Amino acid sequence: MSSDLIHPEITPQALLEFRQAGDSDGAICALLAPALKAKLAEIGSGQVLEVRVDDPAAKEDILSWSRLSGNPVLAMFEDGPQHLRFYLQKK
Repeated sequence: MSSDLIHPEITPQALLEFRQAGDSDGAICALLAPALKAKLAEIGSGQVLEVRVDDPAAKEDILSWSRLSGNPVLAMFEDGPQHLRFYLQKK
């Protein structure tokens, strides 16, 4: 999906990219929550963080983290079988 499918009111103020190294399936998930927290600390309340991951297992981790942290997922897109984009709004 292209970025023009994002709701026009969603404008990310920051970007966090997590890419796997080689065949380390699931290895990024343990590092993802602290990275999300740190990156959200850099932006203001109500601002949006775009998160790009290439580990399909990260989908449930991000959705769960969002629920637990109170930072809502505004949108999620699957850009192919292993490329996901999330738009999280800082509470």
